Amino acid sequence: MKPLGFALGVLTGAAAVLLLNRQGTQRVRPVAKAAMKAAMMAYHEARVQGAELAEAAEDLFAEAKAEAAADIFAAAVAAAQATAKREAKTEATAKSDHGAGTAEAMASRAGGESA
Repeated sequence: MKPLGFALGVLTGAAAVLLLNRQGTQRVRPVAKAAMKAAMMAYHEARVQGAELAEAAEDLFAEAKAEAAADIFAAAVAAAQATAKREAKTEATAKSDHGAGTAEAMASRAGGESA
């Protein structure tokens, strides 16, 4: 058995004997009532602070989520633009190659007809 536990038990028992008699109860009641009221007020304040903290955390999460979505959208738009530019370049190159081939074919036909 721990000495501190024994001492605490003795003090609790002595306080109970003193407080539970009729006169002790009359004197202690206002103090106990004030202590309970203070505990309830502290509990209420803790709940309010907790709710405010939770709201701030939710706001921060929503802001981060919106920024992440905007970054993802911007990256997707940039990738689509880069792909469109590459396709346009490829198409322009193909047309110029096809156009050069057509000009050569016409020149060879013209040369073949005159020969």
